[in-house]
Amino acid sequence: MIRPAQERLFGVIGQPVGHSLSPIMMNRAFEVCKLPCHYLAMEVTELEGDLEILSKVGFEGLSVTVPYKEDVMRIISNVDADAAFIGSVNTLKRFDNGWEGKNTDWLGVIRALEEVSSLWTGKRALVVGAGGASRAVVFALRKMGMDVTVANRTIERAEVIGRHFSCRVISLEALQDLKTGSWDLIVQTTSVGMRGYDETRSPVPASLFSPKVVAMDIVYTPKWTVFLRDARERGAHIIFGSEMLLYQGAHQFEWWLGIRAPIEAMREALENALEAREVMESNG
Repeated sequence: MIRPAQERLFGVIGQPVGHSLSPIMMNRAFEVCKLPCHYLAMEVTELEGDLEILSKVGFEGLSVTVPYKEDVMRIISNVDADAAFIGSVNTLKRFDNGWEGKNTDWLGVIRALEEVSSLWTGKRALVVGAGGASRAVVFALRKMGMDVTVANRTIERAEVIGRHFSCRVISLEALQDLKTGSWDLIVQTTSVGMRGYDETRSPVPASLFSPKVVAMDIVYTPKWTVFLRDARERGAHIIFGSEMLLYQGAHQFEWWLGIRAPIEAMREALENALEAREVMESNG
């Protein structure tokens, strides 16, 4: 058995993870709190065996990203009820009986929205996309008491989520026929607009935005997706994709260590890293 003698170890596992900004954000949090901790990005190819190795080496907590958020559930000792219902785990903590898992993505969504308003019960929300990320978003919005509709190009995928979370479904094409005022909140959860994907369009008609709408994108590179630019031009309140990343990470920090996360320091580190990345990419 190996245990670190000078630092407590944490990290993110996935494939690939070289692009992850979590180490910058988390290590800044450890620094501000004067904690002898270090957070690493680690590519994992054999999930079960590699988790056992990380446990033996002494890692205390792990963030889990694609493609392992679902697979990890079948090999850890315990999954909390919320993560089990969502169907994915993004956070692990090591206990004496093994790794236990939870999902902090949905908590990140709630915390980001609560920064805007505490009054969400009964609000009408549109969630665009029916992939893995949308499940945590829909779960969060339903927890907040919202009337949720899921829109997706493949309506069958939206219907699966609709049945599971008791919400309405609609096709993306049908959004073209709706008017401004249909939604109080619109959350974009697809890869459209993400760096390296289709960065030139938005899955949401610009006509759906107004100053009364809150627009949230879970894509954080680039910062200003077409979705958010359209929302800004029509006066909507903007929530950047980095906010969900920030707050889900803060919940991870707090679960692992049992102390309050230094949110502003984490936000500053994340924003600086994102700005540096955008400058580097724009310079080719």
